[in-house]
Amino acid sequence: METLDELDLQILKLLQADGRATNVEIGRQLDQRHTRIRDRINRMTEAGVITGYRVEVNPLKLGHHIHALVHVEADQEHDFDAFADQLLAIPEVVEVMNVTGDYDAIVRVWARDVTHLRTLLYNKISTLEAHKKTVSSLILKRWETTLGLSDDAE
Repeated sequence: METLDELDLQILKLLQADGRATNVEIGRQLDQRHTRIRDRINRMTEAGVITGYRVEVNPLKLGHHIHALVHVEADQEHDFDAFADQLLAIPEVVEVMNVTGDYDAIVRVWARDVTHLRTLLYNKISTLEAHKKTVSSLILKRWETTLGLSDDAE
């Protein structure tokens, strides 16, 4: 795909703020026809710039009050991709990151309480064949933002 122009960046910024915004709403805000907005979004989707839309669920409202990072050391004799797939098959696991450093992965999990977290660590994660060692950290507070978009994005 060619570089993103100012209109593409404005569309992306609006979609990051509200992924449910319609082409008509975006067109109104940018003083553009909705068909032009639709065509731009389709082009960016086909090029892989826009990779999807999703609903974000609040785990606290579902009774999951423990948010933790689990640092995992894996046995190098095992296929790491298969290990990551096994981790992601555990319902409480929301993200697996292959990292450098003392551990091979950082796994982000949600649990209802400390007892549930202990069960997750001892009866699910540690039973996987590639698992060697874990160290867990509770997340006390998390700050997050989307990727900042500027005029010089490529």
